[in-house]
Amino acid sequence: MSDVFHVLGVPAGRKLTITIPATAGNVTTNISPGVGKRYLLMRGRITLQNNATVANRQVILAITDGTNISEYLLVGANVAASAAWNISMGEVNLAPSTGALGDSSGGYLGLGNGIVLHGVDQFRITISAGVAGDSYSGFLDFLEVDA
Repeated sequence: MSDVFHVLGVPAGRKLTITIPATAGNVTTNISPGVGKRYLLMRGRITLQNNATVANRQVILAITDGTNISEYLLVGANVAASAAWNISMGEVNLAPSTGALGDSSGGYLGLGNGIVLHGVDQFRITISAGVAGDSYSGFLDFLEVDA
C-alpha cells in the first residue's frame, strides 16, 4: 500500500507517524517539520501517568512559532496523583472535552481538517507542574508535504 495520499483538496504527501516514547513529566516535547516541510496533524493520542508525589497536573498542547506560543489547543483536566489520563485527537470536529469518549480518565480534541505546521512551527506537549516521576507517551499522525 502506498504512503502517498491523493485526496481531493489535500496536497499529496506521505503519512508520518511520530512516536512519543515514555517522557518524564518535567520535559517538554516539541515536534516541528523543519525548513522546507509542512505537517498536517491528522490524529493522535497522548497518555499521562502521574506519580504519587504531586496532584493536579494537566496535559497542555500548544502550537508555537518556534519561540512564542501562538495557540493553545488543550489545557487538559486536573489529573490526581497516581492517576492516568488520555487525550485522543482526530478529525471528528468536537470541542475539547474530558468526557466525550464516555471515559472519565480521558478526553477528545477535535482537529477538524487538521492543524498545519510550517517550517519552524512546533506542536508542543507540556505537563503543568510535571515532575521527573511522571511519564507521558503516545503518537501523532501527520501528512508530510514539501513547503
